[in-house]
Amino acid sequence: MPRHRAAGDPFARIAPYYDQLMANVPYDLWADYLFQLAELAGRPMLPGSRVLDLATGTGSVAFELAKRGCLVVGVDRSCAMLDQARRRARDAGLAVEFLCHDLADFSLPAEFSHAVCLYDSLNYITEADRLKQAFANTRAALVPGGLFIFDVNTVRALEEELFTQTSRQGAPIQYRWTSRYDPATRVSRIRMRFTIPAARQRFSIVHEQRAYTDEEIRSLLRQAGFRRISAYEAYRLTSPTPDSDRVFYVAERADAPDQS
Repeated sequence: MPRHRAAGDPFARIAPYYDQLMANVPYDLWADYLFQLAELAGRPMLPGSRVLDLATGTGSVAFELAKRGCLVVGVDRSCAMLDQARRRARDAGLAVEFLCHDLADFSLPAEFSHAVCLYDSLNYITEADRLKQAFANTRAALVPGGLFIFDVNTVRALEEELFTQTSRQGAPIQYRWTSRYDPATRVSRIRMRFTIPAARQRFSIVHEQRAYTDEEIRSLLRQAGFRRISAYEAYRLTSPTPDSDRVFYVAERADAPDQS
């Protein structure tokens, strides 16, 4: 059995329905924003750029980048989600490679000009040491001066229980999510109940996310070997505020990790 396909994979049950669940997400606009941030950082994504899409899921962002001429490799710890990504790539005739690895435990050659990680995927790494290792693994896969662009849910987002939500009535995938935030650990535990009427399925899964402060993220990035770290209000080119729910970071691979 491939690694992470079974009970340890919090996305395994929802994987066959994930794209339907996320049908309204504007992935094309997300890709446009990534191109903006890379251009602003002085290292634009150009046709032929090798891009590493971390926590790629079913490949939606990877496909948008590939359509723009990038050479994309997607990495995710959920083999079930990658099954969907590979099927979609075949159907669309897109040459995107997908690898099943945990972000805190992967190793790729230093051949990528950009790495991206979206949709608060890094919040799922709930231990700071493992997040630092994920950053270090990403740095090792980048060429000198390569860019890492990612987003996170802020402390405020998890404090405000923004994961607590319910689907619209009559939706093809019906859900009720309830989050509980622990201020001591800054971990939010989200119980997700799903009903799929067409498939006559009903199931629950539990996700956990940890909130990291801006200071923690910047410190871990520097220790992992990044510099020139910038932060932006999500989908804008302005600085975050105390009310920001989601923040994007752009960091450049340094010559060596910060040993201070």
